[in-house]
Amino acid sequence: MVKTNPKVDTENEKSYLTVEEFNAIRKMDLPKDFLDFLEIGFRTGLRAADILNLKKENVKLKKDDNGNSTGRIHGTALKTKSQTPINIKLDQISLSILKDRLENTKSDFLFFNRSGDSYTIEYFKKYFRKAFDQLYPDVKFHKNIHAIRSGNRKFLEMYNVNHSEIEFRQCLTIYGPTYTYMAEQSASVNAINKYLK
Repeated sequence: MVKTNPKVDTENEKSYLTVEEFNAIRKMDLPKDFLDFLEIGFRTGLRAADILNLKKENVKLKKDDNGNSTGRIHGTALKTKSQTPINIKLDQISLSILKDRLENTKSDFLFFNRSGDSYTIEYFKKYFRKAFDQLYPDVKFHKNIHAIRSGNRKFLEMYNVNHSEIEFRQCLTIYGPTYTYMAEQSASVNAINKYLK
């Protein structure tokens, strides 16, 4: 349980998931699919719909020059008018989660229900609400599921990651003459690997 005053403090009223809330929720006894969804969302900044739409073909794994596993999520963002490409370099925990899902899933989708179809967002919203009921039992307080993505942005800003890199990872970059391709994304990945254990 996260410590609160009888009044909800201003930090908790914000529309993003704090690192403290993220760490508390990930330790709860909730379904693995939800906890994996939470980890991928908070670590990559992907929209919920894009996580639910992830297929095996969207995750590219390889070995780096030192023989270590690396990976990226590739695809097209669903909620962008310009069909913004997704190209997110994975941190170690996201890599581990997605590698496990690639190896152990029978569906094309990486987040799928019993019938092999992609989960609906409502499934994850239900557990996100349950998590907030446990975090703040004395206060009727819930954040929107999109707070996970916003939490990624706030976390990266806290560790001085360049805004262009954050926007690229969150598919917010406007493509055209000002478009910058960010292949490395090392500032984001380093902050995530170091501070989100």
